[in-house]
Amino acid sequence: MRVKEIMTRRVQTVAHNENAEAAWNLMRWKRIHHLVVIGEGGDVVGVVSARDLGGRDRDEIRRMRPISAMMTAYAVKATPDMPVRQAANVMRGWNIGCLPVIEPDGKLAGIVTVSDLLRLLAEQVSPPARGKQTTHVVKTMKVLKTKTPKARRARA
Repeated sequence: MRVKEIMTRRVQTVAHNENAEAAWNLMRWKRIHHLVVIGEGGDVVGVVSARDLGGRDRDEIRRMRPISAMMTAYAVKATPDMPVRQAANVMRGWNIGCLPVIEPDGKLAGIVTVSDLLRLLAEQVSPPARGKQTTHVVKTMKVLKTKTPKARRARA
């Protein structure tokens, strides 16, 4: 199977000189975790993730910085004809959550994310056959009695 068969073709992009806060808001609105960063000539120059932008607690920093200061510079990519296994190994080896997919002519074709790989895995795992009993291990826990706040107040 090839990357072009599982990649997301509608990629959300952001300009390299865009405010980081605007990128964060776009991610939240679209419910995505990665944006491909586009340079002046329209070429891919990097990727920015929600983690790069610092999460919910970094509002002040995002307001003051452009995406180019917070993005991961473009270093790793996939091609549409790359085997999915190779793309997964690249992502695992570099410890990254996505790969921009670039056509041989340099144009952005799509993006492959960990979610795309998990979806593929889920589709390939067959559900258990009907009628068959599956066994589950159930651990019993000893329930401890706790004193209520009233009981604690009465003792004091």
